[in-house]
Amino acid sequence: MTFVRYGVIQVLAYALDMGAFLLLLSVFNDQAVLANIAGKGVAGIFAFFLHRHFTFQSTGSSRKAQAVRYFTLLAVNIPVASALLSVGLSFFDNPTAVKFTSDVACVLMTYWISKLFIFHSNKCHPVSSDRAKGQ
Repeated sequence: MTFVRYGVIQVLAYALDMGAFLLLLSVFNDQAVLANIAGKGVAGIFAFFLHRHFTFQSTGSSRKAQAVRYFTLLAVNIPVASALLSVGLSFFDNPTAVKFTSDVACVLMTYWISKLFIFHSNKCHPVSSDRAKGQ
């Protein structure tokens, strides 16, 4: 169920990213990179809060520490997505399809990193606590 919630938030964040990108691109002509970074920043802030509270329902860890880890991941994700896009374009001549494919790959990668290292829960699972008690 967590992955489904993650997917819903990512779709909303992607729509926000693209909407901000298109709006800023129309305001700042020929500044696609700046518009892209700003769109990803807006979507990243939106996604962080929704992932923390809705997707992973994380309350056990420091919000500041999670924010630092999340935005560090975002800062790494942007060049990784760009590299995947660049490599894909050397094989395929359809930028939209290649971008979508690289975005999906990055979403899958960032889901697992987010789940394991950013919004991880300190709660013990019932099976784990039984094992810890020697039962």
